[in-house]
Amino acid sequence: MTKKQITEETKEQKQILQPKNDVVFQALFTRGKESITKALIEDILNIKVHSLELDKSKDLLNENTEDKNGRLDLRAVINDNIECDIEIQLSSHEKMLERFLYYWAKVYAANLQIGDKYSCLKKTISIIILDDEIEDFKEITKSHTKWQIREEEYLKKILTPYLQIDIIELPKAIKEYEKNKQNEMLQWMMFLENPENKEVANIMKNNENIKEAKDELEKISQDDILRRMALKAELERMDQEQLMYEARRDGKAEGILEIAKKMLKEKMQIDIIEKFTGLTKEEIMQIK
Repeated sequence: MTKKQITEETKEQKQILQPKNDVVFQALFTRGKESITKALIEDILNIKVHSLELDKSKDLLNENTEDKNGRLDLRAVINDNIECDIEIQLSSHEKMLERFLYYWAKVYAANLQIGDKYSCLKKTISIIILDDEIEDFKEITKSHTKWQIREEEYLKKILTPYLQIDIIELPKAIKEYEKNKQNEMLQWMMFLENPENKEVANIMKNNENIKEAKDELEKISQDDILRRMALKAELERMDQEQLMYEARRDGKAEGILEIAKKMLKEKMQIDIIEKFTGLTKEEIMQIK
């Protein structure tokens, strides 16, 4: 191959997709190489993953407008007995923490079918990666927090180890990385924030898993269907944020109702309207 041919081929390479986009995240960590997903989970949870069963049930090529956007970005069974889901959350709203608990509960309850014994239930861990800081966590300086149910006086006593919600605030993680560059969980957050950052290039010199993730990301970024889906997801997110900005600007309950009406008119899913307005499903159905 001549130098001219190499240059022309390089020009044809499409711009790398952003792994924070939920469509891209799922393609990379659910349908990509299992080894990079295993490494990501190990570094976040600080556990050894001996076996990993990924849920690949959501078809990324399904462009049906009725497809439920509230699905988890990644769901897996770790070491045969731990349910784990990971979700990228790019937009904030006032009922966000309640939604995290609701999603955890849905995954936990899904393990039990009618007639099953409670012994069939599994420890369930939700990992939420946020693109923003949480207002209620302002006094917490660390980026990665782990939440369980504890007795109010005996704080070391946990009601059950089966409930665990890990929340990672990306802006805090980026700041934290500057003080602890050897932390592999923080290195993953740097990759998710911007895989083309010069610091990520330095990370990849010693972290083979992130290098492999970057190579896989470059590969899937050439998929035209995936690119269209990622763009669609990003545009929908921007539209939703604009609608909520208008509602907050109006500062009235009537404004929220009007936004819900507009979202229904645009045929947005009920769970998305719940997420961005704070209205219940019943209230939304009344408006509809």
